[in-house]
Amino acid sequence: MSTRPSRRSLLRALPLAALGAGALASCTHASDRLLAETNAVPTVDLSAITEVPQIAQRVPAAIRERGELVNGASLDYAPGEFLDGQGNAVGYDIDLFNALGRVLGLRTRTESAVFSQIIPAVGSSYDVGISSFTISAERLQAVSMVSYFRAGFSYAVRTGNPYGVDPADLCGERVSLQVGTYTEEVARERADRCRAEQRPRLDVLAYTTNADAATNTAGGKTDVLMADSPVIEYAVARSRGTLERIGPVEESALNGIVVAKDQPELARALQQAVQHLIDSGHMQRILAAWGNESGMIPVSEVDPDA
Repeated sequence: MSTRPSRRSLLRALPLAALGAGALASCTHASDRLLAETNAVPTVDLSAITEVPQIAQRVPAAIRERGELVNGASLDYAPGEFLDGQGNAVGYDIDLFNALGRVLGLRTRTESAVFSQIIPAVGSSYDVGISSFTISAERLQAVSMVSYFRAGFSYAVRTGNPYGVDPADLCGERVSLQVGTYTEEVARERADRCRAEQRPRLDVLAYTTNADAATNTAGGKTDVLMADSPVIEYAVARSRGTLERIGPVEESALNGIVVAKDQPELARALQQAVQHLIDSGHMQRILAAWGNESGMIPVSEVDPDA
């Protein structure tokens, strides 16, 4: 079973089958509404979160003297971390990072980075990497990781599941997803299996963005949306009842904050700060604003078993 060791970079969108004018017109309104909702950015008030001195004192002296914690993030993965219409970094990971800064009594700054280049630069260019990193045995050989969230991939359909989609058997369905992602690999493997077993065809429709994939499922162009579980939860929460999640979260794994191996005190300070946010209810509030409270974990750990 794969634990999604890295998010995949986007490829060119695959060509899509043409829609008849009548079908396109029937889904335009629902699709436009969902696209606008999916692109909406919630505002999370962090002002009630204050410094916890016994945790803040664990931060290494060099960072405390600087007074700022620097994060490297790949800002292309809504709702975890992405850019809003004004070019600001937003997302539940960004809200978490800023909340951690308040607990630790530090200013925070997120720098945009190429996903694959974040881990090698943690400890030099960045103090931490908070960018939807799955905790894996391979990564734990190179860095420390502080758990804060659990994610996998899951499914959404039009409310009421009018096509009777069963996630355990997608043969005969039209699946929408984002091109170049791990879920595309999984869907195409399942399509190959349907073909090898001479069962009804599984059509994979790959779109440039998850928002496009969601709107086409909401509008009836596809039968089911397949995406990372945070993406599904975010789309469903903003669909105004147009979409619902079905089936379990598959290949669930912990996400973690990346910290350099030679910074154990920083890792411990972050773990205690994450736990404080969990215990105080602030973590639930942050994740709920982004429609992802289902990813909550009860206990944060440094270097948990992957």
